[in-house]
Amino acid sequence: MDQATHAHSRRIQIARETLVDLVKSFGFYPADSVIINWMKAAESVLAQRVDVEVFLEPTDLSKSDLELFIEPGRIYQAEQARVLTCLTYMDERIYSGIDAVQEALAKYEIEVKDVFVFAGDRVFSRECDEGCEPHLMHVEKKISRVSRESQCDSDSSVFIDAQAFPVVPSVEDLSPWRTTESAFVQHLLGQWCANTATVDIARMVVALEDIRVRDSILWDLANGAYEPVSVAESMSKLLPRLDANHGAAIATTAAICWWLHGNGAMANICIARALSDSPHYSLAQMIRSVLDYALPPEFWLASVNGLTRHECLTGVDVTS
Repeated sequence: MDQATHAHSRRIQIARETLVDLVKSFGFYPADSVIINWMKAAESVLAQRVDVEVFLEPTDLSKSDLELFIEPGRIYQAEQARVLTCLTYMDERIYSGIDAVQEALAKYEIEVKDVFVFAGDRVFSRECDEGCEPHLMHVEKKISRVSRESQCDSDSSVFIDAQAFPVVPSVEDLSPWRTTESAFVQHLLGQWCANTATVDIARMVVALEDIRVRDSILWDLANGAYEPVSVAESMSKLLPRLDANHGAAIATTAAICWWLHGNGAMANICIARALSDSPHYSLAQMIRSVLDYALPPEFWLASVNGLTRHECLTGVDVTS
């Protein structure tokens, strides 16, 4: 095997590994999708998915469409992008759409590291030609949450053992902690800078996972304590550093801030991360719905401003 053939073979192997990782990350096979895997320091920081149709007719892609599409990569300060397309069957028009994306990325000095196309059970790269042997790959394409739910219904052993969790603290024990942590997050967001200590960021992430602390900070946002765009940018940059299942609160808060700022595209990306980490996170589900129905931020602001900050932090006593 000569050097060029070996390099091509290795690239196809990378394509296979990347798709397997994406399916694991998404929890399903992303059929009929264009996916950009944004990378920084050779590590993936965000996988962004969009329906493939618009990229099959790239002449319909306006400059603003492309700018909007690549904005997440700029927000995450990506250095490279790996572009993957999942098609039912091969359609050569997709390469024109990818070229349009690559041209837009070049303006921001973001390198397109790889271009891979998955069509049926075959893998293609830009280096493939007519003499290239078919590169085959089989991926389970029927993975869904429905099948996972069915598995749980038929086998209770796959449920998490409730006995593995510690005893929930009493409200009396939690109240002082909530007051302290809310004040800490309030101060941190007011003094945020690029070199904020990792230990302080970790403390904020844990604090915002408590709904009372989170709601007190959202009350601050609704009442103009911070600039939504500053908080949105800061929290969006945190997401690549958070393991799966630990980003819901941060991602939802970022989504709300982007929504308040008028950037629906980034709000949708952040809320997708929140629901990926925690599908049943109620605030994320609510924000998902208001974004789907294009409701204005005033809808949310009115509900928050119906409470005081103290009520958000301590909870409303419905019996009084």
